Amino acid sequence: MGTRIEDQPAEHWAGAESLDPTPVWKQYLLIALLLFGGLIAVIVVSLLAIAPQIVTPPALVAGDRLVLSVNDTRGAGVVPQRIGAPLIDDSRAFWLVRMPPGNFFAFPTHWSPRLGERECTVDVDPSSAVGSAPLGFVASCGPARGTYRFAPSGTGDGRYRDLDQYLVSVSDDRVIVNLSRLLRAAERTAAPVPTGIPQPQQR
Repeated sequence: MGTRIEDQPAEHWAGAESLDPTPVWKQYLLIALLLFGGLIAVIVVSLLAIAPQIVTPPALVAGDRLVLSVNDTRGAGVVPQRIGAPLIDDSRAFWLVRMPPGNFFAFPTHWSPRLGERECTVDVDPSSAVGSAPLGFVASCGPARGTYRFAPSGTGDGRYRDLDQYLVSVSDDRVIVNLSRLLRAAERTAAPVPTGIPQPQQR
């Protein structure tokens, strides 16, 4: 059987239309649509990124970012400020603390000694007053699990988990709390020793 083109049956030959290139205007239209789509995507991402900088605090913007005014949070440098309803629902309420020289911490109002356990309510600890430093925190987990105390920065005494915290960023005139970024404190390797439960004495 021959291999030359003229040896093939006519019905196997490609038609003349197969040699026609795609019209140039269609190629230009496709490129224009791709560029336009890319431009729209860039604009949307840019608006989402700068939204916390252009809204008037307090405001909750896309991405679960709560924008607060620095001026409205100055009191958090003495007594932690509770942020909840009506800005956000109480299930995501948190304590805002301002530590010198201007670092902010945001701690949820609920915490558990171990991950996955029933959570306890976190409150401000009036007995932790030391000079002009912000007050610390206390988590009362009931008679069976005891009471846990924390420094204003959220750290415990090393025998149990520190407080969980939301990611916080600060600009010139606003504090931005990212409610979608909850940083879970690691569990301690040693067994937790709650401060409210008497420990057995060694003989």
